[in-house]
Amino acid sequence: MDNTNEIFKHRFKECEGDQLTLLISEKDQKAYLPYLYSDIQEIYKEKTDLYHNLQQVVEDIYIIPLEKFKNSFFSRFRETYNLMRYKEKTSLFEAFDFSLELMFKYDLNPIIISACKNLDELNLYLTCLENNNLNKFNCFKIIFEIMPKKE
Repeated sequence: MDNTNEIFKHRFKECEGDQLTLLISEKDQKAYLPYLYSDIQEIYKEKTDLYHNLQQVVEDIYIIPLEKFKNSFFSRFRETYNLMRYKEKTSLFEAFDFSLELMFKYDLNPIIISACKNLDELNLYLTCLENNNLNKFNCFKIIFEIMPKKE
């Protein structure tokens, strides 16, 4: 395994600073979403009755089992709807309409939608994806940790 991924996972455990990398790990069966340290601190301060430390915030919100994204078709809809409705505060109609549109975008990984902080990040990713130029997407780094194939 790549040493970079071990360092990345260690940083998640330590909650040190900003984590601007999305790691999708088949080995761990988890997605480690990017976050800003200031966001974790804010959530922790707002919900001290729910969380005892910063690590609990990270584990609860920013580390997601891949099982949640098993059905990509519905996951794209759900993640887009949640982004639009709860992060962007759009109307029910706008959220539903855009979710339906992205639901059929088979080359879009729903975990990436979940990792986007806002609609601007998602639109930038969609533009880069459409232009086949993902190296221009600079909101966060994306790492896929894929298990080796058995032969």
